[in-house]
Amino acid sequence: MATITDSPLVSARILTLPRLAALAITGLLLSATISLAADKPATTKPTSHTTKSQQTLVVPNVQGQLFVFGSGMLEDGGFGWSVRGSVGGYPANVIVSQSPQAGTRVIDTGAPTITLRLIPGRGAQLGQPQNRSPYGASVIRRLRHAKPS
Repeated sequence: MATITDSPLVSARILTLPRLAALAITGLLLSATISLAADKPATTKPTSHTTKSQQTLVVPNVQGQLFVFGSGMLEDGGFGWSVRGSVGGYPANVIVSQSPQAGTRVIDTGAPTITLRLIPGRGAQLGQPQNRSPYGASVIRRLRHAKPS
């Protein structure tokens, strides 16, 4: 049995529960709205039907470099690489040729592949050689009509 002094306390609890529920629902709706707004991509201008300019890359000169440095230069320049020939891709080996040659302009197809040929270096050749780019490489497409810079 409830006494008269308990009545205001019970009625205050009854009135507080809907207020807390309304606050919780409002908070959930607000966070859902913010999450959905963050997931929407930014709107962009529609592209015109003109030909898109192709990005070009210039093949760097890595001949004469230690393989570890030459392959790093290619990766930093946005190129992939692969090693051909009887000498594998050990860090201390030396790059003797590359295809395409340094200075060639190519279309950026993701990571255009530069083919490297190596000779043995002075360092130890332990473990497995790395004969391909770690992240893969794409087809090389030469730029047909190079514009003078």
